[in-house]
Amino acid sequence: MGDVAGRAFAWIESVAVDAGGGLGWTEAGRPDDGLYAGTAGVLLGCTEAVAAGLAPRVGPAARDRLVHLVTAGAQLDDGLFEGWPGVAVALRAWAGVTGDDTARTAAETVIGRVAARMPARLGDPGRCTDIISGDAGILLALVDGCDDPAVAGAAGRVADGLVAVALDRPDGLHWRMDPSPAYEHLLPGFSHGTAGVAYALARVGETLGRTDLIDVAVRAADDLLALGHQPGGGWAVPLMIPPKPGRPTVNFGWCHGPTGTIRTFALLDALRPDPRWRRGIDACLRGLRDSRIPERLYPGYWDNVARCCGTAGVGQVLLDRYRATGDPEMLAWSRRLADDVLARTLTTPAGVTWSNFEHTATPPDLPPEAGFMQGTAGIAGWLARLDAPHTGPVLDWL
Repeated sequence: MGDVAGRAFAWIESVAVDAGGGLGWTEAGRPDDGLYAGTAGVLLGCTEAVAAGLAPRVGPAARDRLVHLVTAGAQLDDGLFEGWPGVAVALRAWAGVTGDDTARTAAETVIGRVAARMPARLGDPGRCTDIISGDAGILLALVDGCDDPAVAGAAGRVADGLVAVALDRPDGLHWRMDPSPAYEHLLPGFSHGTAGVAYALARVGETLGRTDLIDVAVRAADDLLALGHQPGGGWAVPLMIPPKPGRPTVNFGWCHGPTGTIRTFALLDALRPDPRWRRGIDACLRGLRDSRIPERLYPGYWDNVARCCGTAGVGQVLLDRYRATGDPEMLAWSRRLADDVLARTLTTPAGVTWSNFEHTATPPDLPPEAGFMQGTAGIAGWLARLDAPHTGPVLDWL
């Protein structure tokens, strides 16, 4: 696994472009420094590899680019996966593993700036609530900086804003990704809805000593338990409420399925141990087993090998469960998924990479990506950690 991961980081370096301060990456031909598909995500994958004992040559160049962005005061938004909070998360993770004080200081600078912008953001009625681009994701970036009173105050206000826009529906407590009444659908999963918001509120509640925020997270998680579907005997929250015609009823990835939801139940089990959270964890694992992934049961069912929507994300959560429980089946299961991903490896003169598959596109094999959530950095980070399975998680929520 480690050798493949090393060759994957070599491929990532081969597709980098010269950017201010270091190396950067592009998404659809445009420069991208974000956590989802750009430089911050590459640095996060490198951080996982360093934690597992590898030393990707491209890591310092990605770090240099992000530090340059901070010192230059570049223009990015405040979404976690596309903006400044993700830059801070990646720099802070890198600093935590490598002891890089410059990266740590740059992350603190970013978080201070983000916190200072929160009063203006909270006055925007159209802001998003979710992990990917909204308030819940900002909370996850702020929470580790709460030893600064200004950051703690901002985190508390953002959390209160999320509580204020919660929907107390007959089927439970939920959040729309867009809180405006015109936004019809709920996405209960981790990336865009209830599971992710509940996780963020529980994290900040723990950090700030605010049991009221954990209470809200518990209410939401109880509703997720009640919502779980049993497709063919498995378990997953609905992909969308109300469902859209022509869309699957459930998804199994980090973004919308049990791979993400399990993290909410695991956090609450650590904060407020209770048999129902253990049942929720077991239900998520049962749903993943019964889904038969990574089999492609029909066109479009399981065409992704990456961290957000695909096999690497499932493999990562199984590795985390192995560390939490010592259950060897979790490690063996993660390795079986890795065998499937390795069988789909694309070999190039520069190294190795992977392509996701879109059965409705022509050609269906999508161009390989360098980034963390849909590309090579996220897969390589998981493979590196799988080669050193006792390595702790760089981020508990991803």
